[in-house]
Amino acid sequence: MVETPAGPGHGAGAGRTAAGVGAGAGRSGGGLALVVADAERLLADALALALTGRGYRVRATATTRNGLLRAVLHHRPDACLLDLHLSDGRALDVIEAIHRAVPTTRILALSREADPGVVEIAIEAGAAGYLSKDRGVEALDRALRRITAGELFVEANLTLEARQGRPAPGGRSLRWLTHRELEVLRRLTEGDGTVEIARALDMTTNTARTHVQNVLDKLGVHSRLEAVALANRLKTEQRSS
Repeated sequence: MVETPAGPGHGAGAGRTAAGVGAGAGRSGGGLALVVADAERLLADALALALTGRGYRVRATATTRNGLLRAVLHHRPDACLLDLHLSDGRALDVIEAIHRAVPTTRILALSREADPGVVEIAIEAGAAGYLSKDRGVEALDRALRRITAGELFVEANLTLEARQGRPAPGGRSLRWLTHRELEVLRRLTEGDGTVEIARALDMTTNTARTHVQNVLDKLGVHSRLEAVALANRLKTEQRSS
């Protein structure tokens, strides 16, 4: 079973988490409900235990993208902590899925990567914060309090690196596009308009229009035709390299 509810009768690790709720009540967590996801079950359970000791209510832990999404849809927590590398693959796509399905759940991405491009993509996909896994529980607690208060949290050094590392307009790299933006670009290359893109990707026309504009901005072009021409050229260059 992928999802592990954090409650009595669900294993030793979950039992410790449940028992810690009373002990941690009134601490910094303030009873906020969480779902925790990490590629390794032991780490997910250990993190849940540590956060419960600080007054958070960990509703479930997960190790896969599907398990995480199911847990969030079921519990609709105040916040979700997720490792960007879960056991069944990279979790950037599931950030966007969670943000669309349960926009009230604030997402904190955890990773050992300090790549400014990954930070930008995670935030653009819907994460409310990004924290290095090298940091301790104090930093995690601080980040959770910030994002659940409605703020965006990215460590200062990562923010600086992201600003310095982001390509200028015309940087012309597809790696800056999110998975959804790549889908939008593919639809553009197939000749789809805004209405067709919205229908195919199950979104409103306004959302589709926003995604198209984001694609143009990131590619440093001014029209859909330019975006299509650039995408085709970049693909040709990748095949020949």
